[in-house]
Amino acid sequence: MSSPEPTPEQRIAAFWRAVDEELLAPARRYLQGFRVGLVLGLAVAILVTPWRGESVRGRLAAIRGRVCRCRRRHCG
Repeated sequence: MSSPEPTPEQRIAAFWRAVDEELLAPARRYLQGFRVGLVLGLAVAILVTPWRGESVRGRLAAIRGRVCRCRRRHCG
């Protein structure tokens, strides 16, 4: 006897599972790695900058203020 064919719902679910495994999951891993690299790069840049700590903190606060105004939400 031959096995019954999958229902349309099962075929759609299998399609979306394949899309997630083949396309979306690798993209999420790539973006997560990119974010980690970006944060580590910024941390190293702040640590080795020739400016004094007070000046760096002031510059970071100014950048944070501009970002919060652009997004129109409270940034903590």
